[in-house]
Amino acid sequence: MQTHDFGATLQFGTVAEVDDKKHAVRVDLPALENLQTDWLPVITLGAGGNQFYCLPDVGALVVCVLDARGESGVCLGAIYNDADPVPATSRDIHVLQYTNGTRIQHNRKTGDILIKTSGTVTIDADCVIQKTLAVNGLLTYTAGMAGSGGGGAAATISGSLKATGDITAGNISLQNHTHMEQGDGAPTSAAQ
Repeated sequence: MQTHDFGATLQFGTVAEVDDKKHAVRVDLPALENLQTDWLPVITLGAGGNQFYCLPDVGALVVCVLDARGESGVCLGAIYNDADPVPATSRDIHVLQYTNGTRIQHNRKTGDILIKTSGTVTIDADCVIQKTLAVNGLLTYTAGMAGSGGGGAAATISGSLKATGDITAGNISLQNHTHMEQGDGAPTSAAQ
């Protein structure tokens, strides 16, 4: 004689509440007369040493697996629908897109990565760039700059260069160098 019902049901619903600290949601289930679930944990890509944290928003369409009585279960995650269409149209594009307009996109076919945001991107780590770096906006640095040439001049600048301090070439100061007089009308000596 079976005393427990071990069946499970797959249910589609809309997120009604979100618990940020427990990574859980309550879901309204239209197929069950809008029954609202108890708190359901949301499946994540990693919850041990390597962690991933992302919760569906209130109003998102989600898929849940519930026990036969609908008392416990798990939220498998959100799914795309007419109100929340897919953010890309190619299986080669992997996208993280947020409600504030931020988009992180990788094209696995070309290798291109796009980060677009109205906020600030902060990298708190040493960086090594193996290829060329193109900066289309103003390049600002606050802790000085050091470099060396890979062959030829270490730096080439097209346009004017303005410095509020001195410029030294070799051991010769641009502001403080001197020339030896060679006589009236004669050229001066090289800078010293």
